[in-house]
Amino acid sequence: MAKRRITIEDLRRFKFVSDPQISPDGEKVAFVLSTINHKEDRYDRHIWLADTGSGKATQFTHGIGRDTYPRWSPDGRSLLFLSSGRDPDEKKAQLWVIPLTGGEASMAAKTDEGVSKPAWAPDSKALLFLSRVWTQGKPESDVKVVKRIKYKLNGVGTFEGRRTHLFTARPGRKPKQLTEGEFDVETARWAPDGKRIALVTNMEEDADTSRVRDVYLVPSRGGELAKLTESKHVISDLSWSPDGSRIAFIGHDKPEGLAINNDLWVMAADGSGKRNLTKEFDRSLGVGIGCDVRVSTPDPGAVWSPCGEELYFVTASTPHASIYRVGARGGPVEEIVGGKTVDGFSLSGDGSVFAYNALDATHPAEIWVRDGAGERRLTGFNDRFLRGLELSVPEHFTFRNGLGDEVDGWIMKPPGSKKGDRYPALLEIHGGPRGVYGDGMFHEFQILAAEGYAVFYTNPRGSAGYGEDFAEAVMRHYGECDYEDLMLFTDETLKRFDSIDVERLGVLGGSYGGYMTNWIIGHTHRFAAAVTFRCVSNWVSKFGTSDIGYVQPEAISGTKDIWDDILLHLDRSPIRYVKNVKTPCLVIHSEDDLRCPMEQGEQWFVSLKLNGVPTELIRFPDENHELGRSGKPKHREERLRHTVRWFNKYLKETGE
Repeated sequence: MAKRRITIEDLRRFKFVSDPQISPDGEKVAFVLSTINHKEDRYDRHIWLADTGSGKATQFTHGIGRDTYPRWSPDGRSLLFLSSGRDPDEKKAQLWVIPLTGGEASMAAKTDEGVSKPAWAPDSKALLFLSRVWTQGKPESDVKVVKRIKYKLNGVGTFEGRRTHLFTARPGRKPKQLTEGEFDVETARWAPDGKRIALVTNMEEDADTSRVRDVYLVPSRGGELAKLTESKHVISDLSWSPDGSRIAFIGHDKPEGLAINNDLWVMAADGSGKRNLTKEFDRSLGVGIGCDVRVSTPDPGAVWSPCGEELYFVTASTPHASIYRVGARGGPVEEIVGGKTVDGFSLSGDGSVFAYNALDATHPAEIWVRDGAGERRLTGFNDRFLRGLELSVPEHFTFRNGLGDEVDGWIMKPPGSKKGDRYPALLEIHGGPRGVYGDGMFHEFQILAAEGYAVFYTNPRGSAGYGEDFAEAVMRHYGECDYEDLMLFTDETLKRFDSIDVERLGVLGGSYGGYMTNWIIGHTHRFAAAVTFRCVSNWVSKFGTSDIGYVQPEAISGTKDIWDDILLHLDRSPIRYVKNVKTPCLVIHSEDDLRCPMEQGEQWFVSLKLNGVPTELIRFPDENHELGRSGKPKHREERLRHTVRWFNKYLKETGE
């Protein structure tokens, strides 16, 4: 059967495999399978089980609920999971438990604000989880009274008057709240003896504007919190050694720094003897490779070996994200699973079997296992669909950036193109700026290649995946070294691939990539068309409107507050150079984007319009910053149609 080019509507046919959790005995892998329900314009999600011996995968949960986050009980008899929609009136995720022998799932805990980050107690009888609670009581009015600067988050909305706290519960019984007050618990882990829980928080008044986080202990039956660390670290996750004598955490000891690597640290259970195990590794832990046909897997953090002598973690080192191992008392970091882009992993009770989901540039994630017999893929949900497609396979090459560093680059040519063909080309720019391009699949890139465009992309300074100095280089230099690298990369691409029509170049990107798209067309006329997604146009207004705007001045000017150097913030803003723009530019933005608020796209559109630049503003209602990766399926398709339409108009037809 002849293969065909991929279409925008093919998005509906992808199946998204995430969150692989291997059973304690290593015989089964629980995971989430997400599919697109186009008729209902939603994602259906259920828990599946794969046998590690036969590879047979079967659906385990059913019904109308959206089931995620499976976690095995330590005795291997039950799975907990989060689900929303099992009760048609319940939109928030609640905690459920289902026995492995089958039968109906039962609700283990329910809260008004929903449940997150659940975990089994070591005895398999109790559970912990996090949930937001009203600290001064839920108001009767719908008027929002805001008293703290951190009161909203993209994809979540506003949560004024509420804090995230720690709960424990036994299935079917009323949950018990263990922490209370004006602070947020960010993660929590049972001690192996089940008598204590370690948690991460900042209990100081300046927590909203501080990167510092501390580890505390609380008795699992409730009581006073005991502080283990000295407010000198940024901490994002933690885990106990199997014997309970040590605690590992992910973070760093430079809270005032910018773009600092997150390392793996170990300390005694009383907080003493902190040691950075990955100092010489020079990669930031927990970084993933970019992809738009993926449902992200929660980062497993630091995973102890059963003997307590080793720790495992996953992170990106361009072009892949791999599983690494390091000795619990120090030593070299070793790659355990590499050559592909790993999204998440888990380890069996005896440490002999790894389960992970992995992808590459032409295949979405599937479930894999690695044991004494080697590694093998268990699932192939997308195989039949992909066999009928003629995809563009990225060609890898390198170039020298402005500092002489060798940096990765890729080009995807139109499928079926041959020597002598001439075609337009599009520069794609990732967000972040600490995003990473590598061996990850993009439906968007494949669509553009199928439409007859070469797509080329790289990692300019500021990207993760190359080390701390590389990532930090763009701090306080937005629009400088990143712009230089992207232009040098464009030069190198045109030099290497003479099939590209230099008169028909386009540029596009989202978030920080949208910022760079705006910046580029304000500083050069070499691109004949542009599309800017969820962009930044004005750092001054973003400061007070974005969910993270108030912490960004240091990265832009080096000052804590924007008013200390407001002119420099304006100088780093694309809006400052909009009168230079001649390139037709399509502005695509989500109305509920709290990261790069709607006003950023509006300012750019209005300014272009007033300056006579061909432009349109495409506003997506009920969507946030993640439209292109996890927005409503019909909106994701429409976003791509507008993108293709714009480039076809200005790079294939006679422009206005």
